[in-house]
Amino acid sequence: AKGESLAGLVLLVVFCVVELKVAQPMVDIRLFRSTAFGMGNLAGLMSSVGRGGLQFMLIIWLQGIWLPLRGYDFESTPLWAAIYMLPITVGFLLAGPVAGALSDRYGARPLTVGGMALMVVSFLALVMIPVDFDYRVFALLIFLNGVGGGIFTAPNTAAIMSSVPAAERGAASGVRATFFNAGSSLSIGIFFSLMIVGLANTLPGAL
Repeated sequence: AKGESLAGLVLLVVFCVVELKVAQPMVDIRLFRSTAFGMGNLAGLMSSVGRGGLQFMLIIWLQGIWLPLRGYDFESTPLWAAIYMLPITVGFLLAGPVAGALSDRYGARPLTVGGMALMVVSFLALVMIPVDFDYRVFALLIFLNGVGGGIFTAPNTAAIMSSVPAAERGAASGVRATFFNAGSSLSIGIFFSLMIVGLANTLPGAL
């Protein structure tokens, strides 16, 4: 595993060097000369990692513990876990357009910071509720998490796009999407590893 990780890092460096030299790069590394572009994409990456990891853990929580405690068959828990997770999607969909309009009027920074802060608060609150939670509390918290994600995403995207010349916005959009998708993929590996470490420390003693 260490050898594969090292090889991946070496190939990433080689990729960046090649992309700086070719006439039509797949990923225009030069765009990162803009601090606003680089920091916006980094924030988007971290948000994507957090959101993807949260959904991964909540689905395991619902499917493995909460739904079986209420008599749901394990065969049906994937469907019902998705249904019970709908408040996070609703919050995101409601907040996104509103945040986009507000960012045009007040600027992106207050909304991106506020949206991320709301996500952090909802994360902490979810840690504090009991394993066998009251769904009304759970639904409110994941709704607020979705609202925070919607408030963050639209202004952050606008800030990234406005930080580059108009002729380069197509490439900038591709980079932003790459960072978002990379965050979603990384989140599974990161949070699954954390879960395994936690189980390794506590499960043998519990058994």
